[in-house]
Amino acid sequence: MQNIIKSMLEELDAMLSGHFIPYYKVAIGLAAIISLIFSIVLSHGAVFEGKIAVIDLDGSNYSTELISKINTSPYIEVSEVIKAPVNPIALVSHDRNLGVLYIPKGLEKSLKKGDKTVRLGYFVDDTNDAQNAKVLQSLNEYIPELGAELSVGKVAALGLSKEGIEATLSPMQLKTRYMFNPASSSTISTIIYFVYFFSSLTYGLTSLMIIGRLKVTGMWNTVLERGFVALLARTIPYALFYTTGLTLITAVLVLFGQLRFDGNYFVFVPSMFMTGIAFGWLGFLLSWKTNNPGEGASKMIFLVPPGFIMGGSTMAVGIMPIWTYYISHAFPLVWLFRFFRDIAMRGRSLVDMLATYGTFIIYLTVIAFVVMIVFERTKKPATQPQLNQNTINN
Repeated sequence: MQNIIKSMLEELDAMLSGHFIPYYKVAIGLAAIISLIFSIVLSHGAVFEGKIAVIDLDGSNYSTELISKINTSPYIEVSEVIKAPVNPIALVSHDRNLGVLYIPKGLEKSLKKGDKTVRLGYFVDDTNDAQNAKVLQSLNEYIPELGAELSVGKVAALGLSKEGIEATLSPMQLKTRYMFNPASSSTISTIIYFVYFFSSLTYGLTSLMIIGRLKVTGMWNTVLERGFVALLARTIPYALFYTTGLTLITAVLVLFGQLRFDGNYFVFVPSMFMTGIAFGWLGFLLSWKTNNPGEGASKMIFLVPPGFIMGGSTMAVGIMPIWTYYISHAFPLVWLFRFFRDIAMRGRSLVDMLATYGTFIIYLTVIAFVVMIVFERTKKPATQPQLNQNTINN
């Protein structure tokens, strides 16, 4: 126990010495800066007034009226109207527009006759699917409504009730309700993911440099003498500051109404601390054979970024094959994002999360076991010369 406490105090001294990363400052300062920057940059929370171009081959009064109505609808801005055939690729190049709406020739004539359905076209710039989400949703809801308005007079002549008219014009509808982010707030997803990611980057960088620092400062043999438990304990101060930094920033976002947190925060706190422990222990394994802090820092790409990519922040988890989904849990950030979605966004209770916490504990146990094996293999050659010297002296 004494060796464990000594190891933890040595890490605190290293942070305060000025010769190593002052993680107690970085943990809170960087998280605050990142959350502030992204809160300002992503203040809209969604693509507001997404620009689209319109190719209007009809050129009628109704097509002009239709374009005007679309331009005043939520999330859509008609940036330009072209009344001649144009390659839609030219209209979306250089991020000029999110898509192109195509109005065919004979629109007004066909609508007045009512003899056939007129199909408008929308060319989607799917180089980034997310940017078109609100535009597509609005068009899919708004165009049928405008079409139904044209048929109201004809259907009303049948003598149906209001409900009957609605049923005739639209016998089946789909209404969407957003369960966990109804306001499309960026802080619930994008901003908080970036805060956790950049905070994890600095912590991962720090943990990867610990082994090299111990070797450079001549403390490596002392570490081997104290045992692997004392080595594992060196990550505790960093994990505490990591948890503190994320907690403070999350609390600020919640208090100022920038983040919706449905669950009990005390249920979420252990997951942050355990993620910090996992980062530290994996950092030991990745940097075990390094001889200086710089070598350890070069391993960063293997520790944090994979979890950010596969954790559901940049792409849907369902896109990955099932085997990739399970392998992704080898990276600590995947666990943190999973806990955040379940507890913060879905409001799951401690009882609901016990199974996930149990699996996370098994994951940490496996990492600790691997560290122990590597530690003991390193310790034997280091202690053998000392044993031989004692034998000679005796």
